[in-house]
Amino acid sequence: MSESRGLAARLRATVRELLHSESDLVDAVADRVDAAVQRWADAAGLRRFTVEHAGDRFALLGESVELAATVGTLRRAVTEEVVFCAYDEEIARAKPDRDGVAVTVTTFDTVGHHGVEARTVGRSGHTFDEPIAELHVHVVDDKPLLFVDVAMVFAAQLANDGELARRVEALVARGWHVGYFDLAPKDRRAETFAAIDAVGLPYGGLLDHNADVDEITSLGVAFQRVFAVTALRRLRARGIGVGWVLTSDAEAVLGCTAEAVGSHGESPPDPGETEEVEAATRVFHEERRAAETAGRGISRRLDIVTRAPLREGNEIRIELDNRVAREAIFAAIDSAERDVLVQLYILEASRFTDQLAVRLVRAARRGVRVRLLVDALYSRDGVLGFSNPLVRGLGEEPGIEVVSGDPILGASDLDLLRLKNRDHRKLVVIDGHLAFVSGRNAGDAYYTGMDEVAVFDHTPHVHLPWLDAHVEVRGPLVADVQRSFLDAWTRSGGVAFTPWPIELAGDSAARLVVHLGVSDANGLLAYEAMLDGARSHVYVVNDFPVVASLAMAVRRAVARGVRVVFLTGSALARRADGTFFDGPKYRELFEHLTKHRLEPLAQAGVEVFEYQTPRLPDVVALGGVFRPYVHAKLVSVDGLVASAGSANLDVTASYWEREANVVVEDPVVVGELERQLEALIATSVPLDRESEVWKREATQRELVARLWPSVVYS
Repeated sequence: MSESRGLAARLRATVRELLHSESDLVDAVADRVDAAVQRWADAAGLRRFTVEHAGDRFALLGESVELAATVGTLRRAVTEEVVFCAYDEEIARAKPDRDGVAVTVTTFDTVGHHGVEARTVGRSGHTFDEPIAELHVHVVDDKPLLFVDVAMVFAAQLANDGELARRVEALVARGWHVGYFDLAPKDRRAETFAAIDAVGLPYGGLLDHNADVDEITSLGVAFQRVFAVTALRRLRARGIGVGWVLTSDAEAVLGCTAEAVGSHGESPPDPGETEEVEAATRVFHEERRAAETAGRGISRRLDIVTRAPLREGNEIRIELDNRVAREAIFAAIDSAERDVLVQLYILEASRFTDQLAVRLVRAARRGVRVRLLVDALYSRDGVLGFSNPLVRGLGEEPGIEVVSGDPILGASDLDLLRLKNRDHRKLVVIDGHLAFVSGRNAGDAYYTGMDEVAVFDHTPHVHLPWLDAHVEVRGPLVADVQRSFLDAWTRSGGVAFTPWPIELAGDSAARLVVHLGVSDANGLLAYEAMLDGARSHVYVVNDFPVVASLAMAVRRAVARGVRVVFLTGSALARRADGTFFDGPKYRELFEHLTKHRLEPLAQAGVEVFEYQTPRLPDVVALGGVFRPYVHAKLVSVDGLVASAGSANLDVTASYWEREANVVVEDPVVVGELERQLEALIATSVPLDRESEVWKREATQRELVARLWPSVVYS
């Protein structure tokens, strides 16, 4: 493949040199050269590198569905657009980004299975006949969908059993749709459709594990269950009703078959058994009516994909100011009368941690029961015989119980799964009536105000605070936060306790979305639901590499005309001219990786800003400002719904670590948050891909993206 790329480049260069021109004629000739190279690549058996199957889509009649294709490296440099065609009729166009990804949104007005091909358009305007990608869109209406596990199809083929086909065809005759899902972590589309034909089943869309957009390194983890749950929840969030799940592996799809999607079993309902079919259909229509009553807004989507109950009657505040956050936490602990629960990912030596420890000790000495849970690895307590003296010291205080979760006791614990599947939650609960759900760890960077530091051009990065956020909650939602802590506490060996009862405290509705690592993708799906439900605008505040499925959701939003704004930071703090403060090399590398992932989104139309402080009296660095790291995890949509907590938008938070976010559904709270975000953006620096700094760092971004260990962010 590298030889064909080199040949294409040499041929194009030769044509330009001969014609001594940059005219349209050059582009037209070069397009033909590229087509010839493409045919040569296909003939040489390289088609699998140039034509991809972009996965199947299920769509509700008349509702928007995204079409996406990736232009391979053989054509990327010479492609102007990608055209999507169904039955040779053009239905949409899109420009590819830096990575060759072209995304558009369209609708289909007929029920059925639509084959779509993506073809490239050269700079001369010539459209090539050879497709670069093939995908299928299965359009359904408001009839039930029979969702069939491919394993059942192979079993019927092996047993030469025609009963499955008879029942499925009879349901189709009654108006049901048929779709398929495959839990096998390998590509077997060809074998699957051969088996469907052999058994005599109707054609339908196929959702397969191999085509999932998030290509993560599994490290031996069976993600099939997560795939099954997310696939079904995504269908339902899009308004597609699943009337029956046909599977012999109920455990693999546990958590979705019991979610008002009808029933499941090793056989579909027998159309001859009217009661059985009617029962499945009745559940389907009840779900349908509930969806129509609630609408298909963000709240309804969140109900479906997270299963987290919406709690009314809360008082909620989202806090971005580090000093105010510190004072609120300390005041809450100082006022505690019964118990204090604290869960942290990182507890490191710092002035803030000393102040926190003093308050916890004082609370314990006045009779308050204090429980402290830390992640053993990232708080460096209980790792290969090493301990954190701060954690151990608190544990020696009467009235303070300390637990280090998921310790690394010996060489047998040094497997990648144990190292990646950590507890990233940061929670504080006071007397059962006040809770903080946070992105902040215990350290100075998280709780020092931007105006509390003195900064000159040679201040070390480690002395500079970060932009972060937490949610302060009073009301019924506190019970869910208590339960989250209690589950983590007892899982880590802590002694169970009885949570305090909760009372109403305000007018805000909110839900606690808990993601338990490799067993679900609740946090990912919550963010996806918010992005897919957006109609006007989205604010994202985060500085981690965006996982592929959320990047695709961002592209879908932009393609729908939604304004998407990212407020990011610099992993290694920058001066006003974009140069770095002194700091660890790994943070500079991480900065390049994050910006590399953001560039295609900026190309797609996302507005990206790098947070820069306003002018501050004790900052004498260049311009009187600095650009800190952004550690906050915030998503706010349409002034109506906002999420804050511990979950980043990266692959680690989406699949590996345990997380907790509060999703607020209150226009008053969310409106105030968005006003604060607009104020932060007003002092920030737009990402300018034509700037000298951006161009100067292009090589570093590309190199880091290629060399960064995939096991870290996959």
